[in-house]
Amino acid sequence: MTVIDKLSIGVGKVASFLIIPMIGVTLYEVFMRRVLNMPTTWAFDMTTWIYGSHFMLGLAWVMYHRSHVRIDIIINLFPKTFRDAVNVLTFLVLFVPYLIGLTYGGIEFASDSWAIWEKGQNAWGTTNWPPPLYPIKTVIPVAAFLLLLQGIMNFIKDIGKMGGSGK
Repeated sequence: MTVIDKLSIGVGKVASFLIIPMIGVTLYEVFMRRVLNMPTTWAFDMTTWIYGSHFMLGLAWVMYHRSHVRIDIIINLFPKTFRDAVNVLTFLVLFVPYLIGLTYGGIEFASDSWAIWEKGQNAWGTTNWPPPLYPIKTVIPVAAFLLLLQGIMNFIKDIGKMGGSGK
């Protein structure tokens, strides 16, 4: 297991615990809204951001376990050497450029937000709680970079297996 594998697993495990505060915020909002008839202006935003972070930061962990959704019905009809070639080609032509672009664009997106300490409007358009946007925008390039690293690691492992008796 490589350092990148360990990083993906560690970040994925930490991200999995984000579900706990999301449940807490949701329960709080339901109680405030349904029992006390005092809905919050911030709970919807918080649950969206927590879940978004949970989802994004778990991507590299899913890539490590090779659990991303794949539609293999057609490609599995071809010989292994052809499937390997298609995997290499799609990795180099689609995966790497997309994640490099997402990481680069995400860094610019997040740094612009940090530079102005960007705040937004909440889901109802009010400014009672102007939520800070820079933390959630930072998750995008971090998650994209981790996914790119894990994808490269998986690619290196796959190249090492090519020509062998693998799956």
